[in-house]
Amino acid sequence: MTTPNIPLLRSRILLCLVCCCITATWLSCSEDSLDGTSVIKDDTQQKNAFDEWLDENYLKTYNIVLKYRLEDAETNFTYTLAPADYNNSMKLAQIILHTWLQAYEEVAGRSFVCRLAPKVIQFVGSPAMETDNRAMMGQAEDGMKITLFGVNYLKVNRAFLNDSYFQSMHHEFVHILAQNKDYDTDFQKISEGDYEPAQWYASGKTESYALQKGFISTYAMSEYNEDFAETLAFYLINTDAEWQAKMKTADTNDEEGKPHNGSVIIQQKLQMIRSYMQTAWNIDIDKLRTVIQRRMDEI
Repeated sequence: MTTPNIPLLRSRILLCLVCCCITATWLSCSEDSLDGTSVIKDDTQQKNAFDEWLDENYLKTYNIVLKYRLEDAETNFTYTLAPADYNNSMKLAQIILHTWLQAYEEVAGRSFVCRLAPKVIQFVGSPAMETDNRAMMGQAEDGMKITLFGVNYLKVNRAFLNDSYFQSMHHEFVHILAQNKDYDTDFQKISEGDYEPAQWYASGKTESYALQKGFISTYAMSEYNEDFAETLAFYLINTDAEWQAKMKTADTNDEEGKPHNGSVIIQQKLQMIRSYMQTAWNIDIDKLRTVIQRRMDEI
């Protein structure tokens, strides 16, 4: 009995299999009509006129990317969120440019804004609803990105814009500045012992309560860094009449007739902030405030 040549047999089997596969493939290709659409998807979206405007006025001018489309990689899906309305996005982008970026540029110069402003601004259509039903309208990430929520409910008036966006934006920008250049630690001593990190948001902690204790807002009571940022942010966005009304409330007697001097404490804090901004950044906060107020009136 002759022993088969195993390597030769295997070669013939493989050759037959290859031929069968080629034949089957040729038959399949010849019978099917091919779809010309590539299975590789290109996510690059053609730019519209608004995209080109953003490139010119945000990216090229200030090195800032403004995103108004709801992108997975940029979105915090802890919340149930909706995309930003296109027309409202255009309005808000122009308002931010005029009353925030160009205001700082007018006072401190373009290089200041390019170097220190957050590199990404993102718009989201819906508010970010917390579990306690509070609506968050602004969020900052490490000084590099600011997300503005509730764009679909935009109202072009001073109260809405300040409460919803500019108070938070100025606040976060102050944090960025303080992270780059420290302020005097004596600021911490002004209200030392009066901060309420675990209770600032509790029931009964009203704005009047905060003002009478020497804080511009209830959130300023949480700790001294927030106090610093809140004080300057509110000073910049408040008109003279609004600021004076707060100072009057800060000095109002409480329900038991006890007098308060909250305005003295707030003005002491503001003076330290004024000195810091002038020394560290060569910015006169009173001039900056005048520019911001003028630009807000112009919109």
